[in-house]
Amino acid sequence: MEKEKSKTESLKKDEIDEANSESSKVPLAIDPEEAKLPNAGGKSEHMVVNFTSKRMAIKVRCGNALFRVEPTHMIIEPNKCRQLTINRMPGPIQKDKAIVQYLQIENDVQDPKTAFKAADSAGTKIPHLKIKLVAGASGGRQMSREVVDE
Repeated sequence: MEKEKSKTESLKKDEIDEANSESSKVPLAIDPEEAKLPNAGGKSEHMVVNFTSKRMAIKVRCGNALFRVEPTHMIIEPNKCRQLTINRMPGPIQKDKAIVQYLQIENDVQDPKTAFKAADSAGTKIPHLKIKLVAGASGGRQMSREVVDE
């Protein structure tokens, strides 16, 4: 009886841990979620993390001619991460976003582009995350609205 009780408590604890784990909330995460780049151009590196137990195909899109992403397509293995690089060309100050689309794929899929083409042709709604792209002047004096007691 004592063993059954401790086994039940252990199962409940595992269920609570699973419910509270990050993997139960989001399948993917991007760190950092925002890219701050100077208007003179630059590069921002991000980690895309797969919190699931399934392989994920990733497709990154950006609508602005000033930003480039590498790689545009990738596969992330279960509970692994991959690096994403965002490059900004010199140009006017503006805001934009990069869209990171993702699909769960089978173990035999080797080309993420094929997975997205199949999903598009099937009319599948593809989930996505956003990376906020912020370009601004670099250097110069930084202003703060923080009140400081002197």
